[in-house]
Amino acid sequence: MSLSAYLLMLPQWVTVSLLVVVTVSFSIVGFLIVHRFIPTKVRQIHNDVAGFVFATLGVTYGVLLAFVVIVVWEQFNEAKVNVQNESSTALVLYKNIVAYPDKTISHNMRDGFVKYCRQAVAEQEPTSVEQSAESAEIAINQLLTLLDGVVPDSGHEQILYTQILQSLNELAKYHNLRHQASHEELPSVIWVGVVVGAIITIGFTFLFGTENFWAHIIMMSLLAALIAVVIYVVIEMDHPSMGSVRIDTPHAYAKILKIEEAKR
Repeated sequence: MSLSAYLLMLPQWVTVSLLVVVTVSFSIVGFLIVHRFIPTKVRQIHNDVAGFVFATLGVTYGVLLAFVVIVVWEQFNEAKVNVQNESSTALVLYKNIVAYPDKTISHNMRDGFVKYCRQAVAEQEPTSVEQSAESAEIAINQLLTLLDGVVPDSGHEQILYTQILQSLNELAKYHNLRHQASHEELPSVIWVGVVVGAIITIGFTFLFGTENFWAHIIMMSLLAALIAVVIYVVIEMDHPSMGSVRIDTPHAYAKILKIEEAKR
C-alpha cells in the first residue's frame, strides 16, 4: 500500500492536519536555520532579484499543480461515470434475466447474477476487496458459461438472449474498469515533481529579508499550508475508491439484492 493510500485510511481532519503540520514545520524550521546563518540585512540586498526568480518559480510550480489536479479530477469523473454505467447496466441485465420466457434458465441465470451482486457489494469492505473482486469475476464467467449453453427457442427468447449477452459483456467491462481505477495511482515521477517543487518553492522564501520577523513566518506558513491542502486534494482525487469522497459500489447491486430478499 502506498503512502497516499495509507493517509486516506485516516480521518480526513487527521490527514489534512498532518500534511499542514509537516509543511508548516518545514517552512519554520528551515527559515530559522537560514535566519541564523544569513542575517536579514544580507538577504534584503537580494530581494529584488529573489522576487523575480520566485515569481517565475511560483508560476512554474503553480502550473504543475494545476496540471496534476486536472488530471486526477478527470480520472475521478471518468471513474464516477463508469460506476454509473455499471449500475444502469446491472439493472437492465437483471430485468432481462427476470423477463426471460424459459423460467428454468431464468432462475439459473438469476441465481448466478445474485451471487455476483453479493460479491460486488462485498468489495466495499477494505479487508476483502481483492478476494471479492476475484469472486465477482468468477461469477461473471460462470454466467457467460451458462449463456453459452442456452439455445433460444423463439424469436422473443433470441432478442432477450442477445440483450442479456450484450449487457453481461458491458457489465464485465465496467466492473474491470472500476477495479482498475481503484488500483491506479499517479506515476512516481509526478509525485517527485510535486514534492520537490513544494520543497523548492517553500525553501526559496527563506532567502527573502523582511524587517518583521513574525510577518515573514506567517507568510511562509500560509504558503506551506496552501500547498499542503492542494496536495491533499490530489491524493483524495487520485484514489476514487478510498477517502471521504470515494465512489461507492454501484447502488443497483444493493437494490437488486433487496428485490430478491423481498421475493423470499
